[in-house]
Amino acid sequence: MKKRGVVAISKKTLLCIMAVLLLVAVVLSACSGGGVDISNVDGDESFAEFTHDPDDTYEWEESTEPPTETETEAETEEPVELIGLREAFANYFYIGVALPNNVLQNWVRYKDVILKNFNSITCENEMKPDFMLSHSESRKNLEKTYTNPVVHFSSPQLAVKYATQNNIKMRLHTLVWHAQTPKWFFTEDYTNEGKLVSRDVMLLRMESYIKQVLTYYKENYPGLIYAIDVVNEAFDVGNGDENGIRRVDNLWYQTIGPDYVYYAFYFARKYAAEDMKLFYNDYGCMYKIDLILKNLKKIKNDGLIDGIGMQAHMDYDTDSNAFKKAMKAFVEAGYELQLTELDIGVKKNNEAQFKAQAYQYKRIFLAAKELVERGYKVTSITVWGLTDTLTWRSGQYPLLFNSDLTPKPAISTILSVFDE
Repeated sequence: MKKRGVVAISKKTLLCIMAVLLLVAVVLSACSGGGVDISNVDGDESFAEFTHDPDDTYEWEESTEPPTETETEAETEEPVELIGLREAFANYFYIGVALPNNVLQNWVRYKDVILKNFNSITCENEMKPDFMLSHSESRKNLEKTYTNPVVHFSSPQLAVKYATQNNIKMRLHTLVWHAQTPKWFFTEDYTNEGKLVSRDVMLLRMESYIKQVLTYYKENYPGLIYAIDVVNEAFDVGNGDENGIRRVDNLWYQTIGPDYVYYAFYFARKYAAEDMKLFYNDYGCMYKIDLILKNLKKIKNDGLIDGIGMQAHMDYDTDSNAFKKAMKAFVEAGYELQLTELDIGVKKNNEAQFKAQAYQYKRIFLAAKELVERGYKVTSITVWGLTDTLTWRSGQYPLLFNSDLTPKPAISTILSVFDE
């Protein structure tokens, strides 16, 4: 029974129709001047790839869904990853960072940012006398320790460990300072209530302390320490004697006298390795250029000092020209220069303030770079902390990285010194 809608065609008729169609195709092809090459249908040669118009740079992607309104808009370009500071300034000076132990105890979290940007570490506190001197051990056998206080090296050990593992240099901060040096260190019985020792005894204690610290690092970690803040913050007109040498709340001055600064450098030179550079470190250097140069003159003439460290705790609106004048004065006087504690505070957490901060950072880095290019020795810039939540200047947002370790505008602005 025949199905409705279906036309029966014999096999012979179907073959005739196909032959006619093929003949028509051949005739049309010949008329158009073309030919059909079937010589390689079964060959191994692959077909040529399709090419696109060289002016058509848009890369098309297949999609099974129609584009939404937002998808048809231009995509935001991915931010370019910034080169690290240490690499950028590799031919100029070390880029350092001050780190407390709580950062080092969480090394895995912070290491990528540290290793990308810094090739110098300063312990924020752990190499100061407060942390290095052992009170209990010094008191145990007073007959032996009276002029030889006991020094231990556990507090900065994490910094030393990660520095040596990652080929990072260290600044030793600091040997002789009126602050963060325990009072018991200056007394007869190593107690806070004891009588202050004589000048001769204190000179022996100073020498012993400096000898122990420098010999330890020279023998156990050769090449690690490249700079030492031998004396910190010794000159201050308001708190000083007639020569501006600090005497207020300064037990070094009270026990030894104003020449304690000279003897500190004398002993440091005696025990330091040749590659350990000796520095005098101070704050507000741009306000006391002459005071510093005058009091270091004999020390320099006797070959006991290499350089001056400018702490550089600044604000976004600090007079950078005055700061640069101090930098120039010190290098022209023949000193190696390091910026040792750089941070730049702002008043508010907003874009405008961070932009001003960024340009202040740039001014300082550019000044250091230009001095190097003129042949002067500027050998290190150390930022005093890693992020704005890891700083002694709480609420002033003075550093280069946000709390989540993302770079602030200062990073890219500093790097733009190479565009000058």
